[in-house]
Amino acid sequence: MKILSLSSIHIDSVVEVEEACFAHPWNREGIESNFNNPDAYFFVALDDADKVIGYIGTYMVRDECFVTNVAVLPSCRKQGVGSALVKQAVSSAQANGASFITLEVRLSNVEAINIYKKFGFESDGVRPKFYRDPDEDALIMTKRF
Repeated sequence: MKILSLSSIHIDSVVEVEEACFAHPWNREGIESNFNNPDAYFFVALDDADKVIGYIGTYMVRDECFVTNVAVLPSCRKQGVGSALVKQAVSSAQANGASFITLEVRLSNVEAINIYKKFGFESDGVRPKFYRDPDEDALIMTKRF
């Protein structure tokens, strides 16, 4: 597996990952707009055949870094893909001068919460009814540098 910065050749594959992972996936235009945003940092995970198996997106506002989305194909979970993507996002945020990196995660997504904790994220509150299909609160997690 390798982690690379998102390039235009990966956009269709990221759309496919979105559709495989979320009830309300981002569309191609949404992904492209983030790809073209100079404050956005997106990374893809590629398998040994150079197929996109996951991605993570972040954006910077001054010295603040926000994770927009993390997705790993269901067939590739529990193989370290999510951890590798989070590690890359944390490194990128730090390298770009962020004072913190933050995200929201479903309260029921214990596996993701454990990955974030492994990288030093801490609970920073709850956003009630943040998610839909199914409706669920989000845990806000933040890692300060």
